[in-house]
Amino acid sequence: MLRLMRISDFAIIDSLEVGFGPGLNVLTGETGAGKSIIFEALHLTLGGRASAGLVRSGAKDATVESLFELPSTPGGRAARATLESAGVDVPPDGELIVRRRISASGRSRIYLNGALSTAATLASIADALVNIHGQHAQQTLLKPSAHMGLLDDFAGLGDERTALGHLVSELRAAAEELEAHRTGARERAQRADLLRFQAGELERAALSPGEAESIEAELPRLRNVERLGALGRGVYEALYGAEGSVIEQLGECLRNLERLIELDPSQAPLAEQASSARAEVESLADSVRDYFGGIEMDPERLEELEARRALLRETLRKYGNDEAECLACLARVRSELDALSDEGGTESRLEETARSLREEVARRSIVLSNRRREASREFDAGMRDNLAELGLEGAVLETRVERRPDPAGFIEIDGEKVQLRSDGIDACEFYFSPNTGEPPRPLARIASGGELSRLMLALESVLRRGDLIPTLVFDEVDAGIGGGVAEVVGRKLQEVSGNHQVLVITHLPQVACLGDRHFRIDKRTAAGRTFTAIEPIEGGARIEEIARMGAGLEVTEAAKKHAAEMLEAGKRKTSRRASAKRPKAAPR
Repeated sequence: MLRLMRISDFAIIDSLEVGFGPGLNVLTGETGAGKSIIFEALHLTLGGRASAGLVRSGAKDATVESLFELPSTPGGRAARATLESAGVDVPPDGELIVRRRISASGRSRIYLNGALSTAATLASIADALVNIHGQHAQQTLLKPSAHMGLLDDFAGLGDERTALGHLVSELRAAAEELEAHRTGARERAQRADLLRFQAGELERAALSPGEAESIEAELPRLRNVERLGALGRGVYEALYGAEGSVIEQLGECLRNLERLIELDPSQAPLAEQASSARAEVESLADSVRDYFGGIEMDPERLEELEARRALLRETLRKYGNDEAECLACLARVRSELDALSDEGGTESRLEETARSLREEVARRSIVLSNRRREASREFDAGMRDNLAELGLEGAVLETRVERRPDPAGFIEIDGEKVQLRSDGIDACEFYFSPNTGEPPRPLARIASGGELSRLMLALESVLRRGDLIPTLVFDEVDAGIGGGVAEVVGRKLQEVSGNHQVLVITHLPQVACLGDRHFRIDKRTAAGRTFTAIEPIEGGARIEEIARMGAGLEVTEAAKKHAAEMLEAGKRKTSRRASAKRPKAAPR
């Protein structure tokens, strides 16, 4: 709800402050007094475009402030979340002060609860606060893109549309993932071929830790069998087999030591050492004989080891510094191959996910489309009745809900594939015929300003969207009408104000007398400057203003009496409306 506005140095407004309340707030005044300027200032605090031309002549800058109470509606909660994510503190009571300052150079600054903010943040929350309906600002009705939302609001399909939008997003993501998976199939196949080749090489190598080192030790023996045999036999002969061998000499030494010990028994340990040395030499000779006796020429084994060493060297060059690294590489290759071999299962899973989502999206889209078509008939009938009451007898608003063909689409209805968007399979647009017998045409092309204002009033009366937008502003909704129709317009505004805070600029006393609050706007002159002033009026001042609105320049006593009667009748209607809004007492 809009609680307060402060405006300074804006257009012809010097300094102005006005507070609004719930229900119907009417603003009246002479033509040119500046009534629409106030709403233009309000539009600025909702993110409207600023320009240097809005700054009062001679002033450095213009300032416009609006105090709102964020509603506890879904839109209000979303606005609070947006503000908090933008770093704007919102108190528990939901108060939001929006201040716009425009310099004489045209630069604009935005402050939300005192914090410097951006036009994007302000624009993102504006729709949750106020909807302005003026002869030049019928944005909602003039945008076919908004018509679907209005129809869904009427039918209570907002949650279904949101849920469908989430599903469509999931479906698009699943389709993109599946396509990316299929696009990468060739690369994955090439990778799998390479991995299978590598695994084959490593598996055929049949590596075992330490094998290369063992081969390097065995090869020299196989390559030098003759040389090793000759050396071994030479050693054996020198130790044991040849005349004058080490064994013979040790035997001679041992015999001499025995004679020495006979002469000097104290040297008996020397004989023991000599016997031990002889035993060691005999053992060494036996080992050397066994060694060269076991050496045989084995060309096949030599060839086998040469080939094996070459294979191992090539494998180590490709896959690791030693057998352990190569075996670790084989494990990684097998693991990646296992993952790639599951790609078929992955594609099946992705296809199943996409198929399931397509079926659910198709089902929900068709249900939503059918409900929209049913609701459109009830919506059009309600609009027709309200437009007739508002003086547009014979006018028709036709809601066209159409499905657009799409040969590439997956949703098929009556044998035809249709286009899918995030809000479903429908395209919606309002068509309007102001006169009986004329075919309806796109609303944005033919409706006049006065017709648009009454269309919007009828729309709000049909929608009753108090839970969506708390404040509605109507700028001269009564343009071009009078008499009984004016009374109906007033009653409609009063009816809509039961669910909204309504601000309306009016020239009709039939509307002004129904207001819960009445504000008069005057153009005044002081110190050689013109400025706009606004003040709440009641009692005699309100009777005087309503009489002026009905009688013109000369306000007679009869006009005042009639104005008083209108106000009294308006109070009775307001009282009846308030009683109707009060909840009934529970039965005893």
